[in-house]
Amino acid sequence: MKPIRTTIAALAACGSLALSGPTVAHDGPEHEIEELTARIQDEGESADLLLQRAIEWNVLNKSAEAIKDLERALNFEANSAAILRELSRAYFNAGKTNEAFETAGRGIKHAEEGAERAALRMVRCDILRAKRDYQKALEDADKAIAEHPEAAEWYLTRSALQQQLGLKKERIKGLDQGFKETGSGLVEGEWIDALIDGGKGETALAKIEAELKDARLQSTWLIRRAKVRLAMKQKDDAKADLEAALAELNERLSRGKADPLLLADRGQAYELLGKTEDAKKDYESAREKGNREEWIRERLRVFKEAEDKKKEAEKKKNGDKKKDDKAVEPKDEPKDEKPDTDEPKEDKPDDKPDDDKE
Repeated sequence: MKPIRTTIAALAACGSLALSGPTVAHDGPEHEIEELTARIQDEGESADLLLQRAIEWNVLNKSAEAIKDLERALNFEANSAAILRELSRAYFNAGKTNEAFETAGRGIKHAEEGAERAALRMVRCDILRAKRDYQKALEDADKAIAEHPEAAEWYLTRSALQQQLGLKKERIKGLDQGFKETGSGLVEGEWIDALIDGGKGETALAKIEAELKDARLQSTWLIRRAKVRLAMKQKDDAKADLEAALAELNERLSRGKADPLLLADRGQAYELLGKTEDAKKDYESAREKGNREEWIRERLRVFKEAEDKKKEAEKKKNGDKKKDDKAVEPKDEPKDEKPDTDEPKEDKPDDKPDDDKE
């Protein structure tokens, strides 16, 4: 069992106290919960023990249990930044967005400068991002990174926000800084994506070609090169890259359980090939399997918007056709009136002499 202060410090330092959830090596959350419950029964409740158990509940996505433990923990340490951080996460996972936001704000006020406060800013950043307040979320991400620049994951979060806001130059610069600070391959890959999106394809291409020479698994880099080639109007070469990427991804996905990251990559390849329905299916499957990246949600939103517009256009077209058909429909012509045969005929004068007259 790890001391709680050591555990919390480690989590904050690696950035895993953001809403994606902590990743601490132990025997499994269920086993940890059993041990902590036994200790609480033997030793009595304390802020540290309740907090440790709540962290495990959050790992299992059992927000109600986590909230219960954390609210009780606050009775012991009302201004604990660590407790408030986990409580904010638990509220958020339970769909209580306002409570999550308010709790994160309280935590920031009481947190020490550095990794502790930075981690709380990233918790609030994720809440703001979910509320689509991207500008304020970006402000929190900037401040968090300034206080604690070693967390690679935070550069990826900030990059997604900058992409959402169309801040291409800032995105490239921020990821370049992030790679220099962390040396993370994920950050470098995101930086190359930012170069492509920012019109710096030639710079990106040199990096991509270098990676393709050494990479055993090439699909991600092939998709990136295809994007550059599409931007350069090299459609045939781009198509060849995408088909090669699809062949590799299909082979890897056929081995067993579908990986949400591979599904997202295959969705990109399909979309770039113009296979929208296949791309949509893969993006939806990736989200169902836990990939909550903002760009996937955005692509699905764009697809839905296009489908809605298409349906509306078809509806309008059908409505206009009905109006046109009605306008040219022949009117009933008046029928010729026939004489009424039942009308009494006019008597003609009789030419014969009246026998009764002389």
